[in-house]
Amino acid sequence: MRIRSCHLPAAWRRLRPHGRRLLSTAPLVHLAPRVREALRNGEPVVALESTIISHGMPYPQNVETAREVEQIVAAHGSTAATVALIDGRIHVGLSDHELLRLGRGDEPVVKTSRRDMAAVLSQRLLGATTVAGTMLAAHLAGIAVFATGGIGGVHRGAETTMDVSADLTELGRTPVAVVCAGAKSILDLPKTLEFLETQGVPVVAYGDSAEFPAFFSAHSGLQAPWNLQRPDQVARLIRTSAELGLQNGMVVAVPVPGEHAETSAKIEQAIDAALAESTELGIKGKQATPFLLKRVAERTRGASLATNIALVKNNARVASQVAASLATMGGCRPRQYSTRAASGKGIRNSARTDQRPLLVVGCAAVDITAQVDSQQCPTWVPATSQPGAVFTSVGGVGQNIARAAHLLGADVALSAAVANDAHGAAVRAELHALGMDTRFLQLLDGSARTAIYNAVHGPDGDLIAAVADMHINGLLAPQQIEEAVAELNPCVVGLDANPSVLAIATTLTCANRAQACVVYEPTSAAKCTNALRALSFIKRSNAMTDVGGLIHIVTPNALELQHMAEAALELALVETAPPAATVDEIAEVQYSLDSSVIRDMLTLFPLFPAVVVKLGAKGAAVVSPSPKNAARPIIRHIPPLKPCLVENSNGAGDSMVGAILAQLHRRQTLLTPDSRLNLAPSDIDAVVGRAQRAAVLSIESVRAVNDQLCADTLDKD
Repeated sequence: MRIRSCHLPAAWRRLRPHGRRLLSTAPLVHLAPRVREALRNGEPVVALESTIISHGMPYPQNVETAREVEQIVAAHGSTAATVALIDGRIHVGLSDHELLRLGRGDEPVVKTSRRDMAAVLSQRLLGATTVAGTMLAAHLAGIAVFATGGIGGVHRGAETTMDVSADLTELGRTPVAVVCAGAKSILDLPKTLEFLETQGVPVVAYGDSAEFPAFFSAHSGLQAPWNLQRPDQVARLIRTSAELGLQNGMVVAVPVPGEHAETSAKIEQAIDAALAESTELGIKGKQATPFLLKRVAERTRGASLATNIALVKNNARVASQVAASLATMGGCRPRQYSTRAASGKGIRNSARTDQRPLLVVGCAAVDITAQVDSQQCPTWVPATSQPGAVFTSVGGVGQNIARAAHLLGADVALSAAVANDAHGAAVRAELHALGMDTRFLQLLDGSARTAIYNAVHGPDGDLIAAVADMHINGLLAPQQIEEAVAELNPCVVGLDANPSVLAIATTLTCANRAQACVVYEPTSAAKCTNALRALSFIKRSNAMTDVGGLIHIVTPNALELQHMAEAALELALVETAPPAATVDEIAEVQYSLDSSVIRDMLTLFPLFPAVVVKLGAKGAAVVSPSPKNAARPIIRHIPPLKPCLVENSNGAGDSMVGAILAQLHRRQTLLTPDSRLNLAPSDIDAVVGRAQRAAVLSIESVRAVNDQLCADTLDKD
């Protein structure tokens, strides 16, 4: 069951999972523009504390480390959001000037935990957030992952002093995952773990060992309750906790990098001496940790500081990878806040329920086309109105593809974003009338507008001007896609290039888990590289090290092929372009293909098992693996089919892709158990050859997708 989402302002609507709470505290929370944009788009964000800048390290290492940590977060796919209290507001995401204010020591900085938050804000003081304070701020902003050095804990002798860090109680009541190097060994670690258990806080040892790390040392002699090795495993834990509605945080304890382990014994000796010194001087409370770290750094002659910096950077790397994996899963919004669907009841053809369906993810739009009357105005006159005719139809690449596949007999569901406006109603009504499954259309309220393509054609039919209002395509929520894949369990997923990079990455990872064959339609020269960027994102987030084969078939035209090959090399998704001699050798055999097309197809072959290049009037070029050797590409040319009449070439490529999807859907079993494409070259050639018939029918129709398409179309001679 889907519950309608509350009508939040557009800037807050996409924040997960705490949009309502953020709305009530919005005047007190300032999101840096880059953080606001990332959250709005459902992209991964990692919160960072600021006490480590003001109290944890000396200047200038503190500011330099803060900058480097933010760069590491960005390098692994997430946006960094350092938190501090400035001028009466909680700043989530700091400028370089604000980092310097915290680190230079030119003005007093209050170490701010939950207890101090209201006081520091009301007095407009400069506050640096502790672990507890940062967790609270991250929760208010809708950030689920936070990286720090180490958490506080139960202090030694707490049975008489009752000195227990507020970090532990915050972990028991604030749903934020804290990626850290465990708790500092200056604390009573057994009691710290016991306290966390009492608070219901999962503690995860991250990596090969289940031993709970002790900040400077990878070894504490204590076992963590859970041990996970990969970012996607931690992300799944975070998401499941949110789906259960649990309000506690969790500790993801990452051991210090191995190259710094040798200094552990020296640092532990310095810690023991510093503890004795602090007891003698009577230093307690929030002054204790900064004093101890300072004395340990002095006694180890900087070795502890170097280790501290190394583990903070390592934690930031892991946190960024976890956040990126979580984003590809659709974030951590509880199920009851599920994205509103456009229709509570979907239409499924009961005759097909024994088969896995086809899911298309992409753009649904309204096409408004103006054609100048050539008889009344034989020439185009700018800057004035012209007599003519205006036609309105439902379009969009994803919709066209889904429509073609549906007319050809496939059981199709479409996942696209439409607005709650007249154009969105027209899209929904037409698809519903066709009998297509519309349950996974995402209906957006507020300022969102259904995608519109508005074109003006001159007297000779040539395009004069066009405006494409496609902003809504970037708002398709990753969770909407994940829910569609989980519920439908599709055998084939068709994907156009219109959704955001994050939405595309989510589609690819979800389809991979569902063992679904993925077909990517690059859409345009401007957007075709979005899939490459999504693959790079998945690889950088460490969600998957080998991204080759996540997309099984791509269907570019020659220009899109060129851009995609260039992007694959630039993003280091492939190592190198093929040697010129290899290209020339193939060109001598496939003389009907340009050498540039051959080169670019071979460049992309390691990423995509089958590349189908649409060459218009020249037919199609195909590359796929040899049946005897999967690493060996086979390139061939498929001759064109000629239309009897040319009415409109606008949707020919979309119709062809829809026909490819419909044929794949008929086959059902398309992948081997290890997710490799299980189609021989002859099978692929037959699919592409028959798909050209749908393209020809489209060209012979005034509509982008010919309504005369039917299940028998592709089988006609």
